[in-house]
Amino acid sequence: MVTGAVKRHHSFDLCALMRLPTQLTGLLDVVCLSGRKVRSASEYKGVRLSALLDVAQLRLPHARDFTRAYVLAQGADGYTVMFSWHELYNTPIGVGALVVYERDGQPLTDDEGGIGLISTCDLRVALRQVRALKRLSVHLAEPSGRQDRP
Repeated sequence: MVTGAVKRHHSFDLCALMRLPTQLTGLLDVVCLSGRKVRSASEYKGVRLSALLDVAQLRLPHARDFTRAYVLAQGADGYTVMFSWHELYNTPIGVGALVVYERDGQPLTDDEGGIGLISTCDLRVALRQVRALKRLSVHLAEPSGRQDRP
């Protein structure tokens, strides 16, 4: 489910994801904070996170407000990661931020929740890996000078 500062709240089940343009990662080592390899995969298959956001369309009060946009991706266990608009649309990170549904040619396992999120261009891929992806929530950061004051 894509919610928040979007024109169209949108749900994506596995069938809907498979209708979008797919992307394959190639060989990928999933590395945790300590640098230890958690797993290797010959490939993940999924769609760019930005493609889902494009379908939902950002809702912006002013044209340049996209610079304040960020996305929180949350799994069923509550684990949450963040991406800025700039990362997703203006850096190589966006090319590798994928909502995935297959690993090594097989559907993600039940313990992985069927649909996940992985940021393949991160140095420590496991830190922004979300299992059982349940929600993408789009927000706008408060602009400087407009913050509420006590």
